[in-house]
Amino acid sequence: MNKSELRKLLLNERKSITGKAEKDSGVYDNLISFEPFIEAETVLVYLSSESEVNTDKIISYCFDNGKRVAVPFCTDSDGNMEFYIIKSFNALSPGHYGIREPDIKSCEKLSDFSASIIVVPGLSFDKNGNRLGYGKGYYDRFLKNYSFISVGLCYNSFIKDIIPSENYDVKVNYIITEDAVLDTHSGGKNG
Repeated sequence: MNKSELRKLLLNERKSITGKAEKDSGVYDNLISFEPFIEAETVLVYLSSESEVNTDKIISYCFDNGKRVAVPFCTDSDGNMEFYIIKSFNALSPGHYGIREPDIKSCEKLSDFSASIIVVPGLSFDKNGNRLGYGKGYYDRFLKNYSFISVGLCYNSFIKDIIPSENYDVKVNYIITEDAVLDTHSGGKNG
């Protein structure tokens, strides 16, 4: 099955996932107790759509615990994005593809990526860190330019043995599910 066919299949599967709130809560618990997340001063995090692992509670946790939060802004339709610091959910409005984005007129563009961790969306991951995204390449283009720790959030049932990958695809360092933290450097052993 190619990426496009797999993407379509998994999008439909994820729309009908059961126990989403409990699974989101398990992912949240595993992320906030993950040592690199605890140590990070800045968290770059996606703004979740309805069927994705919910990130609103993660963002609220960061606000409440003194972490800077930076969220993506799509600068064009060619797969390029930048991250902007938000201090509340009021800084967001609907943007590209119906996804919330920061108001770049009132938010500061993130330029210092030291002590940062990035939380990456994905439809599916394999235990080696390969990611099946949404086919636009935004995160691959962004990640190839930085070396901070990347964490994919995914429901356990969407971890696959093999995700097809291309040369331009960028792997994540860790995958956090409702059940585990997987270290992709060790082929998905609990990290």
